[in-house]
Amino acid sequence: MKQKKQNQLKTEFESYMGFWINNMLSQDQKIIFPEMSQDTVPNKLADMGSMYLSRIIYGASRAFQSMHNDRYRILADTAFDLLSDFKNPSGGYFWGRKYNMEWKHDADNVNMAQAFVMYGLAEYSKINSSPAVSELLEEQLAFIQANIKDVSSQCYLDGFDEKWARGVNMTRSFGSHFHIMEALVLLYEQKKTDSLRDSIRDLINIIIDRFIDKKNYSCLHRFTENWELLPDEVWAGHNAECSWVICEAAKAINDAALIKKAEDLAVKMMNQVIETASDNEHGGYFNALDGSKPLEEVKSWWPQAEVVLGLLNVFSITGEEKYKKLALEQSQYISKKFITGKGEWYTEIHKTGAPVKGTPVVFFWKSLYHTVRYYDYVLSYS
Repeated sequence: MKQKKQNQLKTEFESYMGFWINNMLSQDQKIIFPEMSQDTVPNKLADMGSMYLSRIIYGASRAFQSMHNDRYRILADTAFDLLSDFKNPSGGYFWGRKYNMEWKHDADNVNMAQAFVMYGLAEYSKINSSPAVSELLEEQLAFIQANIKDVSSQCYLDGFDEKWARGVNMTRSFGSHFHIMEALVLLYEQKKTDSLRDSIRDLINIIIDRFIDKKNYSCLHRFTENWELLPDEVWAGHNAECSWVICEAAKAINDAALIKKAEDLAVKMMNQVIETASDNEHGGYFNALDGSKPLEEVKSWWPQAEVVLGLLNVFSITGEEKYKKLALEQSQYISKKFITGKGEWYTEIHKTGAPVKGTPVVFFWKSLYHTVRYYDYVLSYS
């Protein structure tokens, strides 16, 4: 990326983290608000989730390592303390909690929360090497591998109840496999064990072989337990994200054959994203697609970030300048259209560029994950 753009992104990143420090933390630094409006009014009655907090732990820890601002560490520490309340006596972590302290459960997605807990703790352990953090990290790894993994197939199952008993509709999802793989990669970078390497290799192969449509090069989101495909939309955001993350995972375990396999697929996936999801009239990328036709009139924040990372990855693979040019254009689009006056990103904008009114800028599904990773990756890109 050009130096001028790099400087702009560093300023954006600092402003973004400043929003979180100045608005999302209570004055006593013991509470993180679960939701924030575009007018910077906290909704203290919104649901709080373990995935939300884990992503904050990850993002604040990552930002602290990148910019060495002690306030980011305080944010990570607070999120870590709050996450402890979500410990499930039956193992793992609860999905979510209402403002009245009543627990919420989501059988289809609770495994993603387990993955992000491990992801957040693995990053947090880099700035807090206490035995307590290490113990929680090991405990979460052991729980995931013992309770939601189908050992006979090396795949994972979704659909468990709050006590981790099988539910009525057990499924296999892209999200669980993908985010568990991400978390294992972060853990492997620190521990380098054979068992972690083997699990990552298995997951890369499962994702490539089972969860990517080789005709349209799109992620397939959910199957029955018997691998019957369930109806779903094509998401350009997941396609872009998957394209570069599987390459990073293959590189992390230094598997030459898998690196080649992942990189060949990444180029095809990003070419499809460019062809089917880009808005050539207004800029940016749509997410939900029906073939090559967008299913929505808005653009969401996270696919915009993932497209940049996917394009930069394909540029590094091919050396073709067109991908770097598209990445720069997309990054400029984000800076122009998605950044609020106070540093956060709008959740959605209309295709013409106007923010969608009434949508919060922070909520249950939106904290320090896609955005921090975008800034951290692009700023370290040479």
